[in-house]
Amino acid sequence: MGRITVLFSASVLFCAFVPAFSDEHSLFYTYTALSKPLELPGIYEFTALGMLDDRELDYYNSKAQVKVPKQDWMKEKMEKDYWDKGTQSRKSKEQWFKVNVDILMERMRHNKSDLHVLQWRHGCVIEGENGNSKFVKGIDEYSYDGTEFLSFDDENSRWIAPVQAAEPTKRKWDEVSILNTYTKSYLEKECVDWLTKFMDYGQEELRRHCPPEVHLLTKKSVTNSKKLTLTCLATGFYPPDVEMQVRKSKTSLPGHLVASSGVRPNGDGTYQLRMSVEILEDEQPLYTCYVTHSAITEPIDRKGDFLSLESSGESRTTSKENIPYTPAPTVPFSVSSCFVPSLPGGEFSLFYTYTALSKPLNLPGIYEFIAMGMINDQVIDYYDSEGQVKVPKQDWMKEKMEKDYWDKGTQSRKSKEQWFKVNVDILMERMRHNKSDLHVLQWRHGCVIEGENGNSKFVRGIDEYSYDGTEFLSFDDKNSRWIAPVQAAEPTKRKWDEVSILNTYTKSYLEKECVDWLTKFMDYGQEELRTFSPPEVHLLTKKSVTDSKKLTLTCLATGFYPPDVEMQVRKSKTSLPEHLVASSGVRPNGDGTYQLRKSVETLEDEQSLYNCYVNHITLKNPIIVGEGQDCFDCSVASSGIIGAVIGVLLVLVGVACVIYILYSKKYIACLNITRNERQAVNGNVAYIPAAAADLEVNGHVNGHVNGHAKQCANGHKNGIN
Repeated sequence: MGRITVLFSASVLFCAFVPAFSDEHSLFYTYTALSKPLELPGIYEFTALGMLDDRELDYYNSKAQVKVPKQDWMKEKMEKDYWDKGTQSRKSKEQWFKVNVDILMERMRHNKSDLHVLQWRHGCVIEGENGNSKFVKGIDEYSYDGTEFLSFDDENSRWIAPVQAAEPTKRKWDEVSILNTYTKSYLEKECVDWLTKFMDYGQEELRRHCPPEVHLLTKKSVTNSKKLTLTCLATGFYPPDVEMQVRKSKTSLPGHLVASSGVRPNGDGTYQLRMSVEILEDEQPLYTCYVTHSAITEPIDRKGDFLSLESSGESRTTSKENIPYTPAPTVPFSVSSCFVPSLPGGEFSLFYTYTALSKPLNLPGIYEFIAMGMINDQVIDYYDSEGQVKVPKQDWMKEKMEKDYWDKGTQSRKSKEQWFKVNVDILMERMRHNKSDLHVLQWRHGCVIEGENGNSKFVRGIDEYSYDGTEFLSFDDKNSRWIAPVQAAEPTKRKWDEVSILNTYTKSYLEKECVDWLTKFMDYGQEELRTFSPPEVHLLTKKSVTDSKKLTLTCLATGFYPPDVEMQVRKSKTSLPEHLVASSGVRPNGDGTYQLRKSVETLEDEQSLYNCYVNHITLKNPIIVGEGQDCFDCSVASSGIIGAVIGVLLVLVGVACVIYILYSKKYIACLNITRNERQAVNGNVAYIPAAAADLEVNGHVNGHVNGHAKQCANGHKNGIN
């Protein structure tokens, strides 16, 4: 295999600079050019990306050849002329890169049959805001095949060549003093002006940094009665870059012993991270949670004052508030882990989910009431009891749906919020539950269709309630009646079944009205609502940049959707522990698909022992590449049934933290039914239901279902030669 170097994101090359202090902000533009096309989904010969702090501002690739906004406020504030000129600028740079990649390959006598990568990143960092910003630093740097090639010394207005091959370019550029003067002026003045302007335009979304709240939680292990599951939780922080360690006797546990959720959004613009480990009960005092973040000057080392959580739903006593949490390492935060359908190809779903807590938790991102709509795994609208406004979560929803739709939707959500408050109390009284404990009432309803483009066919409708994670009521669409799996639900079942018009309406909504809305939304968002796409898997190697006797071996999975994927780097068919493997994390390709890369340093003569093991919802069998073995089975599954075993599903804004916090008492839980049963019942979906109680009417009638109602940089004019 030839020597291959691929830089899949700006952060791979440039370490994605993030300001170290809470009042620092940055604007960076990154350009990546490949020496030849790879013919891989989401990998383009040329890409350009603008970033404000950790938020993507704009994007361009050589396939679409259009500079497009990636933030709503950028789309609203910047005139059409800005995007037209930006597109022309990007096209010009694309040609500049093509010429200079060839120049470098010739200079370094590189084989044109191999892949080579040229990148450029430039931008600035400021301190302060609201008219009081101060320039901190400017960065202008180039890289070739992952090695630093040239960088601008802003203080002395000169170029630095860290490698011999860059010397000719350095000399040529330094001879043009006006070029260096412009570069310095751009970094210190023009870039700062654009950064300040963008921050002003997006001030509501570009929040200041928020420090994490850190908790250490314990509960009885669900797998070993003699052990505890200890969890470190950091929540409420922004930006999402955070470092967490689970420590025993002040020593960090290795990564392969710790289960991590990954950084997840709370739904209010902040983030959370959870790490869990199984421990012996008498060793509990030895453990601490160690967290560092850019918003805090000193690390947080949380110890003692454990929040002890019992596995059962019985009343508990503790010196602190009881905070339930997700114990199992394989349970992700996101709601999708329990009810986002692993839909067969050609099936699409629309679901609305409502979650109500019996009391406030006073934790960032946790609200007493949350409602959201989802098409497949994409959140389309969101409401919570703090904001009390139904808002779009997709650009096309914002563009296509009139103001009246959102106003009526807000009123509907407010009505349901009150309905839930009343019925949570009714259920707590009926079940004689202590009001000092936390209880959860949920409702989910929606439909699944098959086919699209006017040829859709109703597959099934789902309308279900649960209380504290236990199924409470579900609608039998075929026979137009309610099913009560628990004795406490019988009074509600009888009352609702007595109102035949209610059941008729429920059936009509699921089979007709829901399908009409789903079809309409799919038409509006047809470009974004893609069907599932399987990964392409490649094993890449290159000489290590740190040890000439070693290789860097990389497993790449790209072009997949949804973003949930399992990847293992294996040696002699044994998975390497995570602390030995460097992971990029799942990253967007820019075309709606995703990629994941994992790398490891290996001895050159051991290269043949390694393979890449990848599992995805679209595959019948895992893909294994390496050890002389090509794709084992790259075909798309017809049923998608293996999705249930894939680790972490797409982050769903607005409910992630609720799912995390509410798991310990199984308030929210995937039902304990077999895979076949799950498919038969609701399309391979173990759901998060919601409960109902002694009501006048059910949720459908109350509130009417769901409310249906000048460029920053212009490139160096001189080439690299």
